[in-house]
Amino acid sequence: MIAADGLFVYGALRESGSNHAWLLRTHPEGLTRAWVAGRLFHLPTGHPALVPGPEPATPPPGSGWIRGDFVGYEDEKDLDSALADLDPLEGVEEGLFTREILPVTLEGGHRYRAWVYVFHVERLPRLEREAVELPDGDWAAYL
Repeated sequence: MIAADGLFVYGALRESGSNHAWLLRTHPEGLTRAWVAGRLFHLPTGHPALVPGPEPATPPPGSGWIRGDFVGYEDEKDLDSALADLDPLEGVEEGLFTREILPVTLEGGHRYRAWVYVFHVERLPRLEREAVELPDGDWAAYL
């Protein structure tokens, strides 16, 4: 099984987000600006939804990249514990979001693999009808 190096957050768990305190309760080692390839939508419920996509030809930031924070943990046990705490908040059990390991590009160009809460690509047509697409990929800027 492929291991993740951390967690990528792009919505309310981000620094300055309304649920950032919840993230801090999981005792991360640190966080840094990062990007994941895909499309970002603002849902009618007031939450963002990321649909993974192919990596753009140009490095981030820019079209096709979603801005967020890469969150690191001391070890895999701490990361697993954090995910167990965050999954209920992110609606994983209800099937609202699923968790996938995706490549993440950090501000300095380093690349890692991170758990990301995503919307299934099969739900894309519904998102395109009912949600607002954020072409710049930054939910915090949209708010």
